[in-house]
Amino acid sequence: MSDSNDDVIQQKVEEFLKTLGIPGFIVFAYKKDEKNFQIVSSYNKMPKVAAVKGLSKVLYEFVDREL
Repeated sequence: MSDSNDDVIQQKVEEFLKTLGIPGFIVFAYKKDEKNFQIVSSYNKMPKVAAVKGLSKVLYEFVDREL
């Protein structure tokens, strides 16, 4: 369940992506409070398959580098 702050951040992420004027996908993580992080995402005129491929690549690189 989201709160109003989460909704505001989600809207800002969506607006930012649209201002770029190109198809794209973004994942944004932020510290919600002292113990929790929140993740929001948005895609604009980008095929879902391309977004999944991109996320898979980033996840693989992150795990390879950090774990």
